[in-house]
Parts: sequence; C-alpha cells; structure tokens
Amino acid sequence: MTAQEALNLVDTLLGSTFGQRLNDVQSVVLLESWLGHTYAEIAVQISYEHDYIKQVGSQLWQLISQVIGEEVCKKNIQSVLRRYQQSQSRG
Repeated sequence: MTAQEALNLVDTLLGSTFGQRLNDVQSVVLLESWLGHTYAEIAVQISYEHDYIKQVGSQLWQLISQVIGEEVCKKNIQSVLRRYQQSQSRG
C-alpha cells in the first residue's frame, strides 16, 4: 500500500462512515506521517504551529480508530491500514 492508497482508503472510510472527507491539513498529516515525518517537520512544511498539527493528528487517529475498530496512532498507521485492507480483500 502506498501513501496515496492509504489516503484514498481513509478518505473513503471517513466519507462513508461520518459523511465527511479529509480536509487539506488532515491529508497532509496522514501522508507525511505515512512517510515517517514528525509533526514538527510537517508543521514547518505547511507553515502551521506544531501543537495544531499534533492536535489534528490525534483527532485523525481517533477517527480512523473508530472506523476500523483498532487503535491507531502515528507509529502504527501503516500496519493497521495494511491489516485492514487485507481483511477486507479476504472478506
């Protein structure tokens, strides 16, 4: 799964579950977290405060956790989404 595939999956899941899509900041946080960047690096890249990016990330992981039914955090996003994708393709 690529970063873009992960973004598309999460956007689709959030849209079908909550009726809302990822906003621009959430999309960047997901993509850059997938690539291993820190919140500080992401904040500098898109000219936002570090604390705001951290808050967006935390809220995003909580939303994804609700949809998938497994605890998601910045460090496990890749493994959780890959597992989810595999379980859906089998099922």
